[in-house]
Amino acid sequence: MSGQRGAMFVIAGFAGLLLIMAVFSGWQGASRLTNRGDETKAVEEAARAFVQAYGTFDFREPEPYRQRLLSLSTGAVRDAAAASQVDPVAVGQKRTIATRVVTVSVSAMSEDEATVSVSAEQLRKSIDLESGRLVEDRVLQRVACRLAREGDRWLVSEFRLLAEEPVNPTPQR
Repeated sequence: MSGQRGAMFVIAGFAGLLLIMAVFSGWQGASRLTNRGDETKAVEEAARAFVQAYGTFDFREPEPYRQRLLSLSTGAVRDAAAASQVDPVAVGQKRTIATRVVTVSVSAMSEDEATVSVSAEQLRKSIDLESGRLVEDRVLQRVACRLAREGDRWLVSEFRLLAEEPVNPTPQR
């Protein structure tokens, strides 16, 4: 009888240990998911900010445009933004572009890199140099961004325009 009682205590102790391990593992997993969720949100916000900054332009403010891009990018994208010049045609046409991000989706993520898909709607306005008329185009773009972590920030290290299509094209007059 005492042998059975000892075996019961061992089994109960083992079951208690398994229960404690399961609770700890569940807490640890939930904690990792919460932290991962915070990182996913940070990556999404960084990609959103970059696509909006890249796609929003006013011919009257070329330097703030470049500074926004420099603050949100790294690597080759940062180098390209630093070396860029405003196209004189854009100034002559009085070009402005307003961008609104529609969707952001993280498709891959590791400790220090992420890939994000972004859909954005742009309203482009300029003056036709020949006629002097205002020209407006509205397009929907799909962009792929690769981000890299630098310190505690996510910055765009690569981006690619995947598609662009007109939204409710206005007939030419």
